[in-house]
Amino acid sequence: MLSARESRMENYEQIYQALRTNDKPAWTGDGYPRAWTKLTETLDLLAAASQLPVPGSHILELGCGNGMMASLWFARKGYHVCGVDFSPTAIDWARENFARQGISGVFLQDDVCSLAQLEDHRFDLIFDGSCMHCLTGSQRGQAYRQVRRLLRENGTFIISSMCGEPGYEEDRQHYEASSHILYRKGKPWRTLMPLISLQHEIISAGFIIQSVKVAHNPWWDHVMMAVTARQITGTD
Repeated sequence: MLSARESRMENYEQIYQALRTNDKPAWTGDGYPRAWTKLTETLDLLAAASQLPVPGSHILELGCGNGMMASLWFARKGYHVCGVDFSPTAIDWARENFARQGISGVFLQDDVCSLAQLEDHRFDLIFDGSCMHCLTGSQRGQAYRQVRRLLRENGTFIISSMCGEPGYEEDRQHYEASSHILYRKGKPWRTLMPLISLQHEIISAGFIIQSVKVAHNPWWDHVMMAVTARQITGTD
């Protein structure tokens, strides 16, 4: 029997294999143009508000997929990009996408709950490529600890996450409000927290919230938060 970790990796690997076989542009499939437009608008606004480090800084994207979302935007702006994803197919695909476009990036197949291959690295910005809401239970705390370990002092962590509660009746039937978990096929699928609960979780994990931008949708809301790590003191 597969462990929970192995089952999670197998699931994402199968999805990316199907996407690549069917010539889809990225995880968002045919919705990629809309997703890319919304992402670039948001990142442009963050840059204009001086909430991103300067080009040339080191960026890590968690859940980078095939590299065609945040990693691509940052690479085109002149940042040093590193992306990690659970799926070997996604990582091979990302490397090919960047090579084809003649841009530089480092892509690693790794688990965001451990990030063993990044033991000695530090980043000016860590970007959640809509990865954190894919983690449930203790996985979330593990990932937050890795982010704190890898962020440089005064570095920024940008969280891009589902939030709120499901809007559609079908999803509400598979949502456990007490654990904030949305199930698919009887298995935990996404963490979907009310915004205030997500903010409390982030603060409890040792971060300070700098900005919050919520997009409201009929299915569930989506939040983009810029946070920094609280510095450890003798009273912590």
